[in-house]
Amino acid sequence: MSLRDGYGVLAGTLLSYTCDAGHTNGHYYHCTVTVRTHGGIFRCPVDLDSKEQKNGIEWRIVELGDSSLIPVASFADGWHSLDSVSGSGALDYCLSPEFGPDGVWQQGTGKNAFMSLEPLLRQSSRVFVFGEPFRHGRGVHNIHQNQGDPVSSPWAPENGQWQDGGIVIERADGSMAAFLCRFRTQRHCPDLVPEGSAG
Repeated sequence: MSLRDGYGVLAGTLLSYTCDAGHTNGHYYHCTVTVRTHGGIFRCPVDLDSKEQKNGIEWRIVELGDSSLIPVASFADGWHSLDSVSGSGALDYCLSPEFGPDGVWQQGTGKNAFMSLEPLLRQSSRVFVFGEPFRHGRGVHNIHQNQGDPVSSPWAPENGQWQDGGIVIERADGSMAAFLCRFRTQRHCPDLVPEGSAG
């Protein structure tokens, strides 16, 4: 299956970021990253919890080194659609060789997760936001793992490989780092990657 409105990456520079005042029952906690491109301003809301539990988020920071995500690192500012296959620049938390399925994930609240993301945003010279484009207006959402939702979940039909969201920053020295997040209700990589699969 795939995301309904496509998948890709937005490249640009950080304009600003802001987070919801707090978590309220029945509502998601978002931190919105605003990205400037030559074609305009894009809003990128990052879901940092689930409605079921205040600490329903897991995240990790992955240092990627010097230009690890070629060809994405060379993309011009703006939105770029990506095929959901290996080698296109698409992300897969379990299959992307830069990530590996065995990384250590932190658990906590949305505010805890943003405390890890914020330093990366402050270090960025460029920002790459992976996810699904808004159906209307300029923006990107589904900036999180997009596979592993339970069969009973309303998002299960959108589960698929090579379409995970995330935020990658490039620093002035050319080094890159990725912020990855997923919900605790989603299955983990050992349950998602068929035995013997290669990245």
